[in-house]
Amino acid sequence: MLDWLSRNLGIRKKTTHPLAGAEALREIIDELPHANGMKAIQELGEWLALTGRPDLDPPDRLAAIRALDAEAARFTREVMFDYLSSTPTQHRAEQTWFALSTYSGQVADACRSALRDLFDVDKPMERDKATATVLAARAMAAMAERKKLVRMRYRAVDAALWSDFYGTYQMAEQLGIARKSVRLPGTAADTSAYREFLAAIWFELAPIGNLDHMQMEYLDRVVRELLNFFVVREAPDVDTPFVVDLALSAPPHRCSREATPRMSQRYLGPGQVYAQLVSLARELRRTRALPAFLTLEGLEGVQSAVNLIEKLVLNWSRTPPRRVHDRSELQERLEVVHGYREIRRLIAGISYLRLTEGKAGTDLSTQQREEFSRYGFVAEQRDPQQGADDEVARVRAMIEAQNRQMTLEWVLTDVSDFGFGAIAQAPTQWMQVGILLGLRRPGDADWTAGVVRRLSRNVKEHATVGVQRFPGTGRCARIGALDNRQVSVFERSQDPGVSVYVDVIALLEDNSVLVEPGVYIDNARFRLVIEGRRTTIKFVQLLERGVNFEHVRFEVEPELAG
Repeated sequence: MLDWLSRNLGIRKKTTHPLAGAEALREIIDELPHANGMKAIQELGEWLALTGRPDLDPPDRLAAIRALDAEAARFTREVMFDYLSSTPTQHRAEQTWFALSTYSGQVADACRSALRDLFDVDKPMERDKATATVLAARAMAAMAERKKLVRMRYRAVDAALWSDFYGTYQMAEQLGIARKSVRLPGTAADTSAYREFLAAIWFELAPIGNLDHMQMEYLDRVVRELLNFFVVREAPDVDTPFVVDLALSAPPHRCSREATPRMSQRYLGPGQVYAQLVSLARELRRTRALPAFLTLEGLEGVQSAVNLIEKLVLNWSRTPPRRVHDRSELQERLEVVHGYREIRRLIAGISYLRLTEGKAGTDLSTQQREEFSRYGFVAEQRDPQQGADDEVARVRAMIEAQNRQMTLEWVLTDVSDFGFGAIAQAPTQWMQVGILLGLRRPGDADWTAGVVRRLSRNVKEHATVGVQRFPGTGRCARIGALDNRQVSVFERSQDPGVSVYVDVIALLEDNSVLVEPGVYIDNARFRLVIEGRRTTIKFVQLLERGVNFEHVRFEVEPELAG
């Protein structure tokens, strides 16, 4: 009775909700930890979760959602920059990712709940379509952001998120507000529920399993910049090779010619995007600078953006891209090791085991064994030491034991001339696209180096991995920079002009080496040492800069070849 009188006579009940009133909101915002963006969005998300309580009046509820989310905009930008600038395997990256993902889910839930209640006949909220437009667009944008973050960690998007995403868009269509434009807090351009829907769908239709987290951020920005050039139709034709079904909790995919069209389906095509992408790639190569919509101050990656665009041109074609190399399916064990130094150490161990196999222990001196423990080969022969038989056996046993501790066991599912497909059943928080791996199949003695090119997770949350192998067998080697620096008294060097040696993996079949990040210098000259053989080489091309390695092409200087 009192509630009825309050509603009909305009008498508002006094509420004790902490978000009620502008003064309470201002106090909450003033007390945020402004110097700690990650903690600030955590607190703002927790406050947003309270907006659905029944003791918060509808006007206060809408005001709280708008104010809290507007305040969060600058913090989310700060934390996203922090995430993108961190190596995904770092603990800091996991923390920032979790904070961003949690907040996007909280703001999406708050907006979706308010949108439903806005048009609920049993709720006294004013049926304001302008407010509904903002709520729908913001909910769609938040869910699109959360989905992008999930993909940045190479995880599957669960069915509940797809269901909420499609359901919110359909509600916006039914209310006639899906295509109405609004400006959301912290954004530089207008958007709508429809634009957020398209941006999220085309993001999924990209080869995201082959992208690193920075390329996924570039992808999101490229898609949003080119949204007007895509086509969407309600019936399939030759120009729309992709389809999304709003009645299913599943991502979009390529159309099947045998499938029967349904009313809940939307058909999508690249339209004029191809020409735009080609033009963008050409401009990036010419200027070697990113356009404003791709620029992240302090995080420039022109070549990374070019590589992304080339993949999009291929992937968004009318006909699906075909594999370059045929694959053979199988089911066998695959030994895997990650970490540049760990991979090289295993290659060195195999070299040692091969050298000592079938030989008397006295063939190796103490100095030679020390060099093997560090470099994987003997620089030159020295006088043998007594008692080396037991020492060699001890070192062999130690290498084999360490190898077992360092390696992971995956399931190899398919092979091609230049790649492996595998399932990683153990935890792989360290893994990302572009990371170097050491690989060995049963029966093989030598390790092969390869790079993760594709990464996703199956329904059991096991990582499914596509690895491109480098040609040939990696050789344990050193390179010493030929410069004029003074040789350190702590560095044993037998080569005049060499100050410091760096451990490398030589790929002699390809005239290239794998080195740790930061070693490559244009046209730098080095002394390459493999099993005591010295050769002077010059770096001529950086073929790839991966997560934990650089792949460098070199040429031998004939007049100085050893």
